[in-house]
Order: sequence, then C-alpha cells, then structure tokens
Amino acid sequence: MNIWVVSGCSSGLGYCWTDSIIRERKGKVIGITRSEEAAREMSEIYQDKFIPCISDVGDEKQLAEKLTALVKEVGTPSRIVTSAGYAQFGTLEDLSNEQLRDQFKTNVEGTLNVIKPLLPAMRQLEEARILLVSSMSGVSCWPLLGAYQMSKHAIEAIGETLRLELGNTNIQVGIIQPGPYKTGWATLSARREKIGEAYDEEALKQQATCGFTVEEPSESLPFFWKMFDSAEMPLRIATSESFVKRACVQAEENMRAWRAPFE
Repeated sequence: MNIWVVSGCSSGLGYCWTDSIIRERKGKVIGITRSEEAAREMSEIYQDKFIPCISDVGDEKQLAEKLTALVKEVGTPSRIVTSAGYAQFGTLEDLSNEQLRDQFKTNVEGTLNVIKPLLPAMRQLEEARILLVSSMSGVSCWPLLGAYQMSKHAIEAIGETLRLELGNTNIQVGIIQPGPYKTGWATLSARREKIGEAYDEEALKQQATCGFTVEEPSESLPFFWKMFDSAEMPLRIATSESFVKRACVQAEENMRAWRAPFE
C-alpha cells in the first residue's frame, strides 16, 4: 500500500484525486488542508485511510514540522501530489506587489514547502514519484490571469529542474496541466482585484474566455493515473485535447520566431 501526500486535498481536483487514491487504489493519504472542518469531515468519511495535516502550504516551518512528525508516525510517502493553489484575477497594473507575493507564496513556495521536507526520507525508498500540478496557464497566457500564469510557469520550471536534479535517484518527477474543470477555481477559491478604468473590462473578459469545455473533475482521473501507472513517469501530460491543439500551434509559432534571426 502506497502512502501519499496530497496538498489541497479538501477541494477541487485535489479532493477528486484523494477520493480515487483511497477508494479505488486503497492507498493511505496524508492530506494537507487549511480547513479543520474539511479535515474532520474527510477523516469521518475515509477513517484511517486519511491522515489530516492541517497547515497552510505557505507556512514553511509549520508544514515541515507537521510533515516530519507524520512521516515518523505513519511512514514515508512514496507519492506526492501538489494540488494546493488559487487564482488571483486582475491586470498586472492593478495588482499590488503584495498580491503577487501572496500568489507566489501559495502556488510556488507552497509547492516546494510540501516537497522539500519529504525528499530525504523518499530517497531511502526503492521507488517514489512526485506530481506537480501546473495548468493550461503554465503554457499559455490570457489577460486578467497574469499573477496566476506567472506562478504556473514557475511550476513548470520547478518540475523540469527537479526532474533533472533528482535524475540519478529513485524519485521520478512529472507535471500535469489540467484543463478547465468544475472545481470552483474561478469562483469559490479565486481572489479578484477591481479592473482599473484605463481598461475595457468587458473586452478583456471576452479575451480571457478560453472557450474550452468545462468538465467534471472525475474526467481528469485517466490522465492523473497515467502519471503513476506508466513504467516511466511522463515529464508532463495535459488533460484537454483542445488546449493541446492550441499549445502546439503556439509552439510552432515560437519555433518560427526563434529560427527567424538565423535564417
């Protein structure tokens, strides 16, 4: 039985994946959440298969202390999934530096805060895997999502760098790029800054509408499990075919632009 650590376990994709890990794969999950109420409810549902770790992923010291204690109590996790994060909406001009720092503290620092305390113990295992949760916004950009997109581009860099740095170990690293799902990402968990009068708010909102089908979180499971069931963990996998087509067009445009000065 694998022991998992899942941040952002109490909502959205993190909850969906936690449920699948426990119900379908009979795994045990150390679930990181800020909500004591959610932790209590999940403990009631999943009993001894769910071990709550109540902490903000942005609190490096507290999280390290709690994870280290739980590893001693429960055992060393062989799987990490970094689902915790939120979206800060607003133009880059209108957002304050504090809002940008908060976005990075949760999405970027929070990702590393989950992983780093666990690496020494995971090195002692025969095999381990880390899945970083990026987004379509880790590859493409839309207006009004600059802060979030900056943080998810950083997740892409963290994933690639960790994969290289841990390449001679038993720890594999991969990145998942979810498409749009019905998770409350743009509503319940989002933070919004008023758009300044210098901008055409409706035009920006129209540009920011991706037009892709918004699916149920369970539709992400085949992609999620491919990251863990493949003999070699893929570097990255995207969950939206429409997004992949868009990303490929962008990649071809980038390649032409890179080559142009040398032709």
